[in-house]
Amino acid sequence: MNRQSILSSIVLISAALAFGCGEEEEANSQAGARGQGRGGGGGWGGGGKRAAAAIPVKGDTVARADMSAYVETYARLEAERQVSVLARTTGLVEALTGEEGDSVAQGQALVRLDKEELSLRLKQAKTAFDDARANHDRIEVLHQQRMVSQTEYESSRLRFANANLSLEEAELNLTYTDLTAPIAGVITQRLIEIGDLVRGNQEVFVIADLDPLLVRIFVPERRMYQLHAGQGATIAVEALPEHSFSGQIRMISPEVDPESGTVKVTLEVGANGLLKPGMFATVRIITERRPQTLVMPKKALILETDEDDVFTIDEGKAKRIAVELGFVEGDRVEVVAGLNEGDIVVTVGHEGLKEGAAVRMAGTAVTEDESDTPPSGEGDWQGVKGGNGREGGGGNGQQASGKTGARPDSLRGKKQGAVR
Repeated sequence: MNRQSILSSIVLISAALAFGCGEEEEANSQAGARGQGRGGGGGWGGGGKRAAAAIPVKGDTVARADMSAYVETYARLEAERQVSVLARTTGLVEALTGEEGDSVAQGQALVRLDKEELSLRLKQAKTAFDDARANHDRIEVLHQQRMVSQTEYESSRLRFANANLSLEEAELNLTYTDLTAPIAGVITQRLIEIGDLVRGNQEVFVIADLDPLLVRIFVPERRMYQLHAGQGATIAVEALPEHSFSGQIRMISPEVDPESGTVKVTLEVGANGLLKPGMFATVRIITERRPQTLVMPKKALILETDEDDVFTIDEGKAKRIAVELGFVEGDRVEVVAGLNEGDIVVTVGHEGLKEGAAVRMAGTAVTEDESDTPPSGEGDWQGVKGGNGREGGGGNGQQASGKTGARPDSLRGKKQGAVR
């Protein structure tokens, strides 16, 4: 290889190295220009770091209201009295004078059975009674005249007594052909039809006294001393969610069930023509009342911890506060300590919320500091645009534009040197 070839190779290698270093310097220069355009001037407004956007939340005010402590449980309504009407004799059903849902009075006839067979038995019993009475009267006269023995006299007297009993039984069985209501109430079931053969002790009707109704509940023994006879209660049923019924404790069992550790409490409630036996009821017995105490929504409690704490909104910031709770009633909870009347607690949006985070009530306008759109007319923002060649600008924008425009000259110079 001659001297001329060696020199040419050296020139080409030097040009390539110089070209690479120039590109790296140019990239660093452009990065610096972009940094000055966006961050060097102090954020969007050129005066400092952009304010964090406030988290939208929903809140409610701590207020005063009446709160109560209560025992609440569930049970079925029962009729105070429910009896089955049983047939006392055998016979065919001739007539029905009562139907399900009918109100009946005590002693009112419900069923009439065929009386023909029982009437014949009554006639036979009456004939036997007349014969036994006549025979006894004759023997009694002879016994007074000492013409018959004492044994024969006692035997005739016994036959007369038995005949009398048979007659009374026949008369009673005849009365059983008319079945009557043993109590006043409402017919809840009819179990026979006309023409059925009814036998003795067969159930034919069910009658219940529907006012008042009873409800039997079982209360833990630790709460039994909070209850007493005559104490008021509120009863609600699923079938009538818009109605509430008043009741009271009638009696409390004197013993505790050793298996369940509960005490049976019986309450009575007026039916008011609406409640029916068998309805599923919610029973609430008020044990203590606190008027005009501090309350807040239960959903304000933070569920992420085991403590009782809430987030309040204080001058646009979230503040975590531990609270002491009292009575719980529905969706409200009593605040014993930790909050004051008028405090605003976060009810929606407190999941993952941090202490001191900026918050705002959902639905309120976003402030200018919280907007994601940078303000117009600032030199830094325009300078970045100018540096990218989209818009012209002054200040830092012109400086960035100057650096960008210098790149072709430097590249062009390096390329000319390489050609040489």
